[in-house]
Amino acid sequence: MLHMTIHDWKTKMPRKSVPVSQASAIFLGLVLMVLLGGCAGPARQAITPQTLAQMQAPNPNNNLQPQLMVQAGQTSLANYKDYQVGPEDQLAVDVFGQEKLKRVLRVNGQGEIAMPLVGPVKVGGLTTQQIEKRLEEAYGTNYLVNPQVTVEVKEFRHQRVAVTGAVAKPGSYELIGPRTLLEVLSLAGGFANAPGSAQAGDTLNLIRHQNAPDLAKASRTGPLQPFTPKTETTVIDLRRLVSGQEPALNMPVKNGDVIHVPFAGTAYVLGGVRKPGNIAVKENLTASQAVAMAGGLDPILGTSNITIMRFDDQGKPISINTNLNDIVARGEADPPLKNNDVVVVKESTVKKSLYIIRTLLPIPSGSYSMGAF
Repeated sequence: MLHMTIHDWKTKMPRKSVPVSQASAIFLGLVLMVLLGGCAGPARQAITPQTLAQMQAPNPNNNLQPQLMVQAGQTSLANYKDYQVGPEDQLAVDVFGQEKLKRVLRVNGQGEIAMPLVGPVKVGGLTTQQIEKRLEEAYGTNYLVNPQVTVEVKEFRHQRVAVTGAVAKPGSYELIGPRTLLEVLSLAGGFANAPGSAQAGDTLNLIRHQNAPDLAKASRTGPLQPFTPKTETTVIDLRRLVSGQEPALNMPVKNGDVIHVPFAGTAYVLGGVRKPGNIAVKENLTASQAVAMAGGLDPILGTSNITIMRFDDQGKPISINTNLNDIVARGEADPPLKNNDVVVVKESTVKKSLYIIRTLLPIPSGSYSMGAF
């Protein structure tokens, strides 16, 4: 309920009386109107900025960024054990007790190495453990009894991957050796989080070209078709990736991969809030959280009444009315926002009028207070 108190400033005036100006008379008339209107019925208790702050969802990027850097720094060396050898990698092969068979070889364009006695051995796409087993089988069949082979990658081939979208430093990166998604994201500076800039969404797209073995297999199992490059896109949840709780999501990158981090959608908050403007729509952002992210209700002009304006699937404009007080009291659902929504926090007409008058016409030696609308 709005209430106003006016000190008897007339009694504090100098003995030489001054007639009330026309503007003061108008102001006093408005005060009386508000007092009469305010007594018509009970008013809703306005939601406080502190309550809204508690409902505010933290900026997701502020949490993802440190988690990303921590997880990237803790990438296990086991990834190197699972590395799949490819052309231009250099391998050191050692057959225990057989110095003459010891070799340092570079994998050729066909993914093969040439070893004494056994000739070309296909190693492309295999891990070092798989190559060891293949060489032991090759030598153990006709040449050695229970051979023990050790294979180590001495030099990794150069790999080029592209990082695009909502990252701090998008571009192409030359990598040497096995790298994972988290490592490459950290090389790209993590997620875009500059104040006022677009932010990363909730997912990551790993775009990979179909490789030559897949094409060869397809040609053997079906009729020959004109060559058309194909890609495979894997969509990964960013929060689950950087949490470190699902290591399988931290996939190894390959030469030619494109890592794309889509930008989050945008909604707009207007009206009686402290910081009107656009906000990123992600993490099932709700109306109350959007108001909080816009600085909360303006302490002078803001009300708890909200209208969400959007277009439906057929392109027709629709409006959703809600109230922050009801949301806080759990009497009304907190509607989730969609891309391009416009959230309008309604302003109090009376408060706005009083604010303008108070700005233009300071009260002589007096005061007033405005309650909730």
